[in-house]
Amino acid sequence: MPRKSQDHLHRLIRSMSGAEKRYFKLHIGRHAPEGGTTQQLLFDGIADLEPYNESAIRSRFKHEAFIRHLAIAKRRLYETILRCLDAYHAESSVDARLNRTLHHVEILYQRALYADAEKMLHSARRLAEVHHRAPALLAVAEWERRLIECHNYASVTEGDLETLAGGASAVLEEQLRIDGLWDLKSRLLLILYREGQVRDEGTRSRITALLQHPLLQQDPGEGSSAKARFYFHHIHSAAAFAVCDMVTCQQHLEANLTILNANKEQFSEEPNLVLGVMSNLIYTYTRLGRYTEAFDLLKRFRTAPSQWNMPESDDLNLKLFSTTTSLELSIHSRLGAFDKAIELVQVVERGLARHGERLGPVRKAAFRYQVAYAYFGAGDHDKAMRWLNDLLNNAGTGDSSDTVCFGRMLQLITLLGSGRTSLLSYTLRNTERFLRTRERQYRFEPLLLTFIRNLSKARSEDARRSLMITFREELGTVLADPLEQPVLDHFDPIAWIDSTLTGKGYDALVRDRALALKDAA
Repeated sequence: MPRKSQDHLHRLIRSMSGAEKRYFKLHIGRHAPEGGTTQQLLFDGIADLEPYNESAIRSRFKHEAFIRHLAIAKRRLYETILRCLDAYHAESSVDARLNRTLHHVEILYQRALYADAEKMLHSARRLAEVHHRAPALLAVAEWERRLIECHNYASVTEGDLETLAGGASAVLEEQLRIDGLWDLKSRLLLILYREGQVRDEGTRSRITALLQHPLLQQDPGEGSSAKARFYFHHIHSAAAFAVCDMVTCQQHLEANLTILNANKEQFSEEPNLVLGVMSNLIYTYTRLGRYTEAFDLLKRFRTAPSQWNMPESDDLNLKLFSTTTSLELSIHSRLGAFDKAIELVQVVERGLARHGERLGPVRKAAFRYQVAYAYFGAGDHDKAMRWLNDLLNNAGTGDSSDTVCFGRMLQLITLLGSGRTSLLSYTLRNTERFLRTRERQYRFEPLLLTFIRNLSKARSEDARRSLMITFREELGTVLADPLEQPVLDHFDPIAWIDSTLTGKGYDALVRDRALALKDAA
């Protein structure tokens, strides 16, 4: 199977739309009117392959001269395609238009057409100011300095220099603020993605220390850019989520949704931001038991692309699939509606087949766990095991994320429920070793593993029932600890043990607990 480094050209060609391919062929035709060029032949040959197979290319074009230097031919074709796509999408975004305009300024400047360059530079500054593009404004300021110098400071006053210096300093200061906030956000998300929600005092202390940074002590306010205010609330919402403070998380997410809606022109080319905020807010409403608001916002989420005039793209389709489907799976499972969650399995399978290479490992693992949990909740242990095996077999050797850890524990519970005791002891040892090597010494995991080990050794029904009652009491104590409550984001151990004790369906008990949370909300 070819390495990814060998099929980069194939991935690029397969990502092109029909209109982009037509544009490329017109470009080739203009350079070789008779047709049949090397690049045209190679383009069509690679476009026909799924998956990529270099042996097939060599066999198909064995009589062509370029095949002796296929690597060079592929590199040149790759560069030609990128140049064509650059021209095709030259006006597709504000940043593309700014880069193109600044390049035109450079061309005019090099030809000593300074007045024309200055006129074009004014257009670039207006566009950058309207859309708050700080990097472009700094580039504009640099060209303005060059134009002043080339005229030997003619018609320039000290006031003009002060205005130019002050404007550039203000832009630079705001950009430094945004850069600092982005770094803080990324450090926080690195903790969340790798370690999950806070479950120990050490991680809580790291997040608390991060929030002490001067940039996070007060809201930047209306005088700052919308991007800086967005990052401020983004960081605080993520930190609140990390420590299970859902009310504070909700407040900061709602503040960000307000900022986005009030500044659409600044964020119109970043659909991931509005989709991310809305999806996180939907999930937060679900955690708080505010299900009506969650479903209402989910309806608005589906119409967000049209309301924001988001251009159709593979990136947008990927985000809509991964976010919408994951949210629906999460909400249905949280409400105990596992039958509705299972109805989405075909959507997940089609999405994984279509977007598999583009989806990151975190998202793919989450989908596998969610589907496995849906089948578990519905009582279909065989299908739950199939998806859990897929999750664990595809996890990296160093993956210690919450999804993989709870996947292992759900695997144990599923084996126990399906009566596969022959596999239970082996899987139990593996899970214990996995948690030990990753130093996940929290309270819930060892409690569950000890219970399963003791239960598998019990010889009578009375002994098993006694163990279950004791486990149920200990669970109540452990899950009262806020540091242990992230467990409930993955499955409901109280509903599970109550189901085992009473014979009532797990889905019904999850639904009862969800309704109790709704009443409390």
